[in-house]
Amino acid sequence: MNICMICPGLGNAGGNPFIGGHENNVATLSKALFERGHEISIITTPHLYSGNASTNDNLYWAKVFSLPVHSSYLSFRYGLQFLLQALQKIKKLNDKENFDILHGHSGHPMPALITGVGGKISGIPSIHTLYHTVEGSRSYYSHQFFLSKPISRFYLSLPDKIITLSERTKRSLIGMGIKDEKICVIPPAIDLNRFNPSISGKEVKKQLNLDTNILLYVGDLAKSRGADVLIKALGKIKKQIPEIKLLFAVNMPLEKYKKERLEIKEKINFYNLNNNVIPLGIVNNMPEVMACCDAFIAPYRDIEGIADYPISILEAMAVGKPVIATGVGGIPEIISHRKNGLLVKPNDPVELANAIVYVLNNKREARIMGLEGTKLVSKKFKTEIIVDKLERLYEEVISNYSSNRRY
Repeated sequence: MNICMICPGLGNAGGNPFIGGHENNVATLSKALFERGHEISIITTPHLYSGNASTNDNLYWAKVFSLPVHSSYLSFRYGLQFLLQALQKIKKLNDKENFDILHGHSGHPMPALITGVGGKISGIPSIHTLYHTVEGSRSYYSHQFFLSKPISRFYLSLPDKIITLSERTKRSLIGMGIKDEKICVIPPAIDLNRFNPSISGKEVKKQLNLDTNILLYVGDLAKSRGADVLIKALGKIKKQIPEIKLLFAVNMPLEKYKKERLEIKEKINFYNLNNNVIPLGIVNNMPEVMACCDAFIAPYRDIEGIADYPISILEAMAVGKPVIATGVGGIPEIISHRKNGLLVKPNDPVELANAIVYVLNNKREARIMGLEGTKLVSKKFKTEIIVDKLERLYEEVISNYSSNRRY
């Protein structure tokens, strides 16, 4: 098959790791599809922190077409510019490449307009993957009218099929009027060749002079992510475990983190945690960093702007780490409390601190929870399983599209 993916943030990466759930999922899926003999083209925009603009070495398995969108990332103008340029590019490329299917990816519904209209003007079937509920995208979009349920329903009515990552997102779409038969649940893909329990974190520990009682946070500094709640919890934990360390992997280069005046840095200083929090910036060796930690912490206040199944959580589970997370969004669908992780209430630093101390003081139980997490990811999220489902859906949508065009 000749497949055209649509996803912002993947162009001109210059060797930098990708930032965000849908970006990483598209990269994993595209590579796996390429290795099965499919041709892959990706219509995208530049990486948030672009490297050498002439290189796309992260995506050697795909033809990458990075569109020059210059507005602020995730702003209305950004979306509008990407929409107009992408539609032109889809039509032009299809005349040359003769795509079999168009597959768009986004965290909010508006880009489904690109997928659906792009398919219609080019005469090819289209699928759009929505990474979280419509409600979960509101804080990331300034023009709320364009995310109202009637408008979002219109966007999502245009592609031939909608993929959701979770049952929760599927239920939310059915609740807003999208027909059940139009929706297919296909979770994100986790590359177990990269993320697995055999990965060693010894080099990371050596480089950072770490021993034990190591936590890991991965995410940005938006209020919804709850990094400040984790810092407050860490202030309480330090009284019991003075040597505790938090690896702080945020979505900005380390140099930028160090230079900017950030509220989170003030909180770290307030709780006297400068020697306990180790900022990493954007991480190139995430499997090894995950392997060196004793627990992965996801203290989200809510799931806004995050994939309903957060991919970083699944990656940590694949590496065999116990996950301590808040029970928001689709997280309770993947974490069973005290089986493969611990669930805590959002915005509760005391409960979070207690859960962290429990995991650090109960190594055997923590190890069992980590192994259970690995089993779950291997059973339900392994790339091969997800790509099998995706190929079957492609074939179904292409077949239905061809049949409908005969009449």
